[in-house]
Amino acid sequence: MNQQHRVRMVLLAVVLMPPALLWAAYVALRVANVGERDDTRAADAIVVLGTQEYSGWPSTPFSARLEHALFLYEEGLAPLVVMAGADPEGNSYTEAAAGVRYLEHQGLPSDALLGVGGDNTYENLLEVEALAYREDLETVLLVSERFHMLRSLVMANDLEIQAYGSPTSTSPRDHNPALRIYYTLREVAAYTAYVLGLRNPTPV
Repeated sequence: MNQQHRVRMVLLAVVLMPPALLWAAYVALRVANVGERDDTRAADAIVVLGTQEYSGWPSTPFSARLEHALFLYEEGLAPLVVMAGADPEGNSYTEAAAGVRYLEHQGLPSDALLGVGGDNTYENLLEVEALAYREDLETVLLVSERFHMLRSLVMANDLEIQAYGSPTSTSPRDHNPALRIYYTLREVAAYTAYVLGLRNPTPV
């Protein structure tokens, strides 16, 4: 790389850095604001977006999502709980099956539970879109963690799913400052990738 080329690269970085930082700050603020908003209301189904499971049992963050869905179901806000998630880790257990098993263990009847696949958020919501069409579900309550709500709701809207956000408030990732910063920054990157046309930027 010659001296002239290095100078051009430095100048380009100087020009691009301010708008990139402004964009990142804007998205981070939206992630935080949307995550704090709870639009809980009666709907045709509660949709839980899956995350890590271990040997067929939900991780602690996944359990927080499921417990929130259980609360919504017991409040009578929807007659059906849909778990979304396939097997992104390739370990033969699906997130949806882990979620169904967990909620059955908590006493939910099997006829109130459904599972759909998808190895990332966008694929999850594609599966939900197909299910909504088959089962004539007009509205859904979308359950995830706060940091995940903006991207999930934007994707749902792009797929013409009438979704309302209902984030869990008990995830350990929300109450650990370092983890909250990490996942917020991760969402900035994932949301930016989605806006640029990448439909599966992360497996969560």
